[in-house]
Amino acid sequence: MTTGWFTNAQKMRKSLSPRTLLIAGISSWSALVLLFAVLPVGSEERFLALVGASWAAQVFAGVALFVALRGEDRAERWPWMLFGGAVVARLVADVVWVGSRALGLGLAEAFQVVAHAVSYVLFFGVLLWVMSRIRQEEVSVAALDTLAVVLTSGLLIRFFAPFPFDELPLAMTLAVLVRPVCDLGLLFLGFAALMTVRRPRFVVISVVGLLLLLIADGAFLWTRAQGLYELGFAEAFWSGGVMLLGCAVLYWGGEPVEHSEHVGNFGVGLFWFGPFSPLLHYGLLLLWAAMYGPAPPYLLLGGVALVAIFSGRNYAAAYASGIMARRQEALALQAEQGRILRGLHDTVKQDIHGASMMIEAAIAAQKSGGDPETTREVLERALEASREAGRELSRPLDKLRAATGHDAANPAPFFRERLGKLAGFHGMHTHEDFAVPWEELGREEVVVAQQVFVEAAWNMAKHSGAKNFWLSTRRDGGWFVVEMRDDGRGYAPGEASGGLGLGLMRTRAEEVGAVLLIRSAPGEGTSVEVRFES
Repeated sequence: MTTGWFTNAQKMRKSLSPRTLLIAGISSWSALVLLFAVLPVGSEERFLALVGASWAAQVFAGVALFVALRGEDRAERWPWMLFGGAVVARLVADVVWVGSRALGLGLAEAFQVVAHAVSYVLFFGVLLWVMSRIRQEEVSVAALDTLAVVLTSGLLIRFFAPFPFDELPLAMTLAVLVRPVCDLGLLFLGFAALMTVRRPRFVVISVVGLLLLLIADGAFLWTRAQGLYELGFAEAFWSGGVMLLGCAVLYWGGEPVEHSEHVGNFGVGLFWFGPFSPLLHYGLLLLWAAMYGPAPPYLLLGGVALVAIFSGRNYAAAYASGIMARRQEALALQAEQGRILRGLHDTVKQDIHGASMMIEAAIAAQKSGGDPETTREVLERALEASREAGRELSRPLDKLRAATGHDAANPAPFFRERLGKLAGFHGMHTHEDFAVPWEELGREEVVVAQQVFVEAAWNMAKHSGAKNFWLSTRRDGGWFVVEMRDDGRGYAPGEASGGLGLGLMRTRAEEVGAVLLIRSAPGEGTSVEVRFES
């Protein structure tokens, strides 16, 4: 018996796709809501249509949850299950609400409060988790923005809603104030997730469901304030919103939530100047209070809380910006490492392969009794090819070390070691004159000096034919000057086609406010200066 039930459940899960359930649920619910709208007010048929719409939505939500939970293991299992738990709590609360009202059994107020509290805690937790996966460094900013939206929207409802809040029972106060405020906060988080590039599909459905819940909250508030409340659109839209949230659980299916790009200027503009803007909310309240009467105490306390929230937000935004800047720097370094490694693969592999082939040819000639002079020449060419491979290997590695900035804390040994390599690989005489200590430069400035030195020195050594290379530091007025100079063949300014990596060096210097100067003339060598303002 149990096996047969399980088999039938598996068959139902496979036959009911998320798209099928979503279309069937929305179609059934929409038809019954439309029927409710056109039937005469107070008629029994209208009441039955409302009950049918509510129960149809709740049944489809339950089926969606059942089908979803019969699936296999999920990559994001726990957040997905918590999201489903939030929908279950809200679904049970609505079932009790509609059932008690339709059957005249009385309103289970305590159960309603607890069920809604559980659902909102889970919904907020899961949506914040989604934001942390999409934009990990900005989740604290999103949380504080949501808190600001919840605060100012609550103040708006408290200020403008024509309810005697001091005379209402606790359950009614929660229904009037907390529920729409929480739904608005959830909707804001959903829109924040939708503003990113890789918006999760289940969030799209969730936002529509949350929008229905907010419409239901508005209908409930308006009819209560006008004294016209009866079972109607509020209950239908609450159930429809829960149905869509259940379908969102099925659509999600526990699939991984991917990291995405930033929200962008449009999303930021909507937060500061759109319908969710806490500043516009509070500005409207202050303007209204200034025009029509003194501000109530809770409005002033809300302003103090809003200032505290935005102070924390500014700190969180600055912290997130620092993390993103470091991440971008790490990505740039990773890209540079990849470029260097590709260059190593293309050049060093070719040189080593050529050297090995020449060595094999020399060995074969020696075994066959060939001319010793020819064998010696082949071995000399192989030796030169291996030395060239060593040079080609050392240059990108030096660039990589300079790019990482690992030697920025102790720069003098870095420069001396590189000067020694130039002398060993190219037979140049190198000279150093560190008249001004490197410690006077900041870390980023030292990194730039190292990168420019590696780029310029290796190009000078390879292309200039120089016998001498000088590296010096000096002070020139308010400038800390690093100079690299050779006595090679030089070049005319118009002949510089990028062999010295001028564009890269200038870009790196400008990033720290330095100035790059290059001087050269045919037969007069080349000089590269980096001037740091001190």
